Amino acid sequence: MDQNIPLDTLRDGRLKATIWENVNEKNETYHSVTLAKTYEDRNGKLQDSHSFSGGELLRVAELAREAHSVIRSVRRDLAHERQAQQPVRENRPRRFQGRSQGQSQGRSQPGMER
Repeated sequence: MDQNIPLDTLRDGRLKATIWENVNEKNETYHSVTLAKTYEDRNGKLQDSHSFSGGELLRVAELAREAHSVIRSVRRDLAHERQAQQPVRENRPRRFQGRSQGQSQGRSQPGMER
């Protein structure tokens, strides 16, 4: 995906969360979010500010939460695509090393007898 085009922009009035999809040197995809408030300057030109009033903070937090949900969904989709591209492995029974399937790990809970 082109690094200059947003993946998505979420809005709440003048507030917005822009989600960007990027690729690092290892060809791994990662996401970032820009939070901003759009306003009109004296010349009538739209500008973005990254400063928010106290009354806007909860709305900004909600936009950040929504952006997080979008990113999780995109990552899940990317993981499914990668899995679909991998060769199918043979179905082999799992081997348990060092313990049988019935043994528990760690300490017993209070009130439980061994």
